[in-house]
Amino acid sequence: MRFYLPILLMLFISCKKKENAEPKITITSPESGKVYIPGDTIRVEADISDDGVLESVTLKLLNAAYTPVDHQESFSINSSSYHLSYEYVIENIYLETGNYFITLSTSDADNDENEFRSIFIQGIPKTRKAIYVLTQTDTSHIEVNKLDSANQLVLQFDVSGDYSGSAISSRFKELNVAGKITGAINKFDLISNSLLFYEPAYNAMIPSFQNLFFTNELTFVSYYDGRIKAFDKNGQVQFNSAQPVYYRPGALCVNDKYVFAEAYYAGPGENRLVVLNYPSGIVKQEYNAGLDIASMISKEDNELIIFGNKNGDGKIYQYHVLSNGTNDFHTLFSNTIYSVVAIDNDRYAIATANGLYSYQESSNNLIPVDLSEPAYSLEYDEVNGILFVNAGRKIKEYAFPDAVVLNTVISGDSLLDIRIQYNK
Repeated sequence: MRFYLPILLMLFISCKKKENAEPKITITSPESGKVYIPGDTIRVEADISDDGVLESVTLKLLNAAYTPVDHQESFSINSSSYHLSYEYVIENIYLETGNYFITLSTSDADNDENEFRSIFIQGIPKTRKAIYVLTQTDTSHIEVNKLDSANQLVLQFDVSGDYSGSAISSRFKELNVAGKITGAINKFDLISNSLLFYEPAYNAMIPSFQNLFFTNELTFVSYYDGRIKAFDKNGQVQFNSAQPVYYRPGALCVNDKYVFAEAYYAGPGENRLVVLNYPSGIVKQEYNAGLDIASMISKEDNELIIFGNKNGDGKIYQYHVLSNGTNDFHTLFSNTIYSVVAIDNDRYAIATANGLYSYQESSNNLIPVDLSEPAYSLEYDEVNGILFVNAGRKIKEYAFPDAVVLNTVISGDSLLDIRIQYNK
């Protein structure tokens, strides 16, 4: 009997291995390395088999980090073999150029099997879709206009209340508008021009909202009572600053590590810079800048360029988080900075009471561009290299930093801001 025991054991192990054999997936289409663009259809052909019954197979599109980046499809099998033939449409128009994987996954309850086929997706070029212009008809109404091909402002819809800031989400086709004393926080659908989200002002005679900053599809708003909140595309709160605090937050800037806020302390009458950890919202440190901050631009996680005003002069500072200190870069004597936009990582356009300037950080060089009239706010078209300047009741376009005005659009009402919507 003992001579047969090894044979029986081997037969048992052999049967056991057969029962637990992994499913087999063979992808025959698409071809490895084939090139697609968003909107294309990928013909997926594959044979799936197992020695047992397979319930389903799942089809996904993964990026180079093996993260799903588009819709997934599941197919019922309930058989030991299955031929998949499916036309997968790439729906995500925001995919960047690079390598991706068509992936099929199945399981026989004991073993999981995944098969990958490498493809290349050429991202759709970013293009300008529309130019929106926010104007103020009176102190309690804002008009949202679109600039048409004939350079005419065409009214889209009205917003009740006053104004503190705005931003467009090109990806979700939404316009965010924040009021100040009478205006609410609003989120509008730019396809239907309908209101998606609304948070009313909570103060009667003093401001409720101070400033709006948009980054990574989150809208950050500073509140007069000390709060800073961030809303997602659905109006859900995704960030809350720790409370209580004893300052009024104003201008904002956000990067992956910190929320930077201008902080006014009413008691001593001081303007400071507060650095909050992100996403916890806990205050990390403060710096007594003594500056009325107009704009902040994050250079790196631990470095910030601050544009503001002090003692009747415009000022440009570099702030370092690690040392909690600044370098005084430049002074615009007897001038007031209203707004700043980054042209690239080294150059900035500055709107001031005296007009438009160009500033290069690496050389600390400030160059007048157009000092014929004040410039109040700016928007830069990064695709076409066009700078839009709010000059009060007119929009001026520049191939910045060229001083030649390419186009001028006259508005019957006071301009608040110019906002660009892209295709993605």
